[in-house]
Amino acid sequence: MMIALLCRPQERVFPVISANLYNLSSEETELTADQQAGKNLLQLANQDFATWQKFTELGLDLKGQLGHLLLQHKLAIEAEIAAKWQRADFFWNQMQIELKALLNKPDLWQTITLIVANKPGVQIMNDPVKLRQHLMNELFINTHCAFYNGLILKSRKLSWKERAFVHIDYIQQLLKLSPVSAQEVKNLLGEAWQTRITVYKEAKKWHKAINCCEQRLKWLPNNIEFQGELVEIYYLKTLSKCWDAETKDQYAQNAKNLQPGIRELRKFLKKYPYNLTIFQLLASLYHLHSVSLVRSHQLFNAFISVQKAITYNPNLAKAYKARNELLDLKNRLQDEMESGVPSAWDGYPLLIGANKGFAWMNAYIDSDEAKETTRVFYIAEAIQLWYSIGLSEPREGWMESPNSKTKPIKSTSKSTKIAVQLWEALNSVLQHPPQTKADVPSVWKVVVDSSPDLAELDFAPICGYLENSLFEDETRGEGFVTRHRVLVTPPTGHSESSPILTPASIKPRLSTEPLLPWLFSAQDKRIKLQAMVASVLIVVTGYIVMREQTTLAVRQKAYDMILMAKQVQNDEAVLKASKEFFNNAPILGKDERMSRVLELYEESLVRYVAGQPGEQLKKDNEDYLELYRQLQKP
Repeated sequence: MMIALLCRPQERVFPVISANLYNLSSEETELTADQQAGKNLLQLANQDFATWQKFTELGLDLKGQLGHLLLQHKLAIEAEIAAKWQRADFFWNQMQIELKALLNKPDLWQTITLIVANKPGVQIMNDPVKLRQHLMNELFINTHCAFYNGLILKSRKLSWKERAFVHIDYIQQLLKLSPVSAQEVKNLLGEAWQTRITVYKEAKKWHKAINCCEQRLKWLPNNIEFQGELVEIYYLKTLSKCWDAETKDQYAQNAKNLQPGIRELRKFLKKYPYNLTIFQLLASLYHLHSVSLVRSHQLFNAFISVQKAITYNPNLAKAYKARNELLDLKNRLQDEMESGVPSAWDGYPLLIGANKGFAWMNAYIDSDEAKETTRVFYIAEAIQLWYSIGLSEPREGWMESPNSKTKPIKSTSKSTKIAVQLWEALNSVLQHPPQTKADVPSVWKVVVDSSPDLAELDFAPICGYLENSLFEDETRGEGFVTRHRVLVTPPTGHSESSPILTPASIKPRLSTEPLLPWLFSAQDKRIKLQAMVASVLIVVTGYIVMREQTTLAVRQKAYDMILMAKQVQNDEAVLKASKEFFNNAPILGKDERMSRVLELYEESLVRYVAGQPGEQLKKDNEDYLELYRQLQKP
C-alpha cells in the first residue's frame, strides 16, 4: 500500500516529487503563478555557495539560509537514490536540524515570499504560513513518502531491516513540525505503521514492535485497536519465553515466566480500562498460568489464577473447563484420603494446597476487586461493540476528565452508560428478533423510544448491524461482539497519484558521512567531542613519549660523563655533568641513579668550592650551590 499527503492538482504548488526535482526546466507553460513561485523557490538550492558557506552556513543571508536547507534536501535525494544510506541519513538529519532553526525565524519566511512570489496572481506563496505548510507537506514529507513507496514496491519479501521503515521515522519527525490533525496522520501512516509492526511481530522483534506501537499511540492515544495491538505484542513476547513443557520443573518455569507478562498487562488495564482486548489477553495469561501451576503441583495458586481468568473474560470457555478439572482433582484427592488408601498420603500436601486455594478462590469471587473487574469488563465489551457497529468515538471520550484530571475507573461517564444501554438493547433485540429484515428499523425505533439516550446515536449503522447479525448469518465470535481490524488508506477522490522514488538498490552501498560537512555540522556533537579529546590525548602522549626518549638519552650521557670525571678526580666536570643530569628529570617514573649522582655531586661540590681562590665565588659556583640547596628541599 502506497502512502502520500495527497492534494488536488490545482492546489499543488511544488512539482511532483522526482529524481530531477531541482533540475526542472524554467519554462512557465501551464503553470499557475503559485506553481511558478514554487519552482523559483526550489532554485534557491542551486545558488553559487562559497565552499566555506556550504560547510559552515556562516555569512548566509535569509535567502541563502533557505537555499542551504533545500541543498541538504537535494543532496539527500541524490544519496538515497544511489542507495548510499549513511550519506543520505546525514543529509536528512541535517535538513531537519536546519528546518527547525528556520521555523523559528518568521522574518525569513516573510522575506522569501517577497523574493519568490513578487508576481501578480499569487494567492498561496505570498503567505508565509501557507508557504511553510506547502513546503513541509508537498516537498519534505512527500519525498519520504516517495522513497517509502519505491522501496516497498521493490521488496519481494519484507525484512525487519527494511530501509523503507526508516522513512516512516523521518515522516513522523517532520509531522511534529507540521500542524496536521491526528486523523490526517492516521490516513497518511496507518497502512505503513501496520506493515512495519506486522513485520516486526513476524520476526519476533518485540522491542521494535513495541516502540512502533508507542509512537503510533502518541498521535492517537485513544485508538482502541492501537492500544490493543500494543498489549498483544507484550502478550506474544511473554508467550515466546515459555516452552513446550513436559516435566514438572519445566511447567514451574513457565509459570514463573508468565508472571511478568501478567503484571505488565495489569498495568495496561489501569491505563486503558475499557479495552476488551486487554481483558481477553490477560485472561488468557491467567489461564495458562493456572495450567502451568497445576502441572507443577502448585494447586494453591492455581485456583486463584483460573478464577481470575474467568473474571477477566467470562466468555473464556477453556478457563471454565480448567476450573472444573481443578475442582475434580481436589475432590479426587479428598476421596482418596477419606478412603484410607495408604498411597493417598503422597497426595496429602497437594490436598492441603488445593483446600487453601479453593478457600482463597471463593474469597476472591466475593471481593470488591472481582466485582469491579466484572463490571468494567461488560463496559469494555459494550465499547467494543460500539466500534464494531461503526459508531464514531464520543466527543468527550470514554472517561470523565473534569479539569483535565481523569477520574478513577469507578466513575462511569455518560458515554459509557450509553454504550452499556446500547449493548443491553441490542442483546435484547438479538434474543427476541423481528420476523423479517424489513422489521428491524421499526423494532429499533421502539427501543429508542423507551431509551431517549439511544436516540442520539446514528440510526443507520445500528440497524445495519442488526440486519447483518440476524439475517446475514454472520459469525459473531464470543458473545455477539465482532472484532475486526480496519486498515485506513489515504483519502481517495484525488486525481493525483502517490509519489514514487525508487533507489538503485534495496541494499545499502558503501558510503560514509561527507567529512567536512559532518565536521562543521551540529550532528554527533558527543562523538566529535570524544574525537577531539582523543586527538588531544594522542598529541600529548606523543609529545611526552618523544620528550621522555630525549630526556633519557641526555641523562644517560650525563651519567656516563659523571662517572668518567669521577675516575680522573675532575670535580668541575662532575658538577657540570650532574647539573645536566638534574635539569633533565624524567616525567614518567623515577631514576634509581638519582641518589648516587646526588652523593657524587655533594662530594665534588665541597672539594671544588674549597679549592677556589679568592674571597668571592664565581657565578658558576653560586649556581652549583643554589642547585644543591634546591636538591636538599623535601
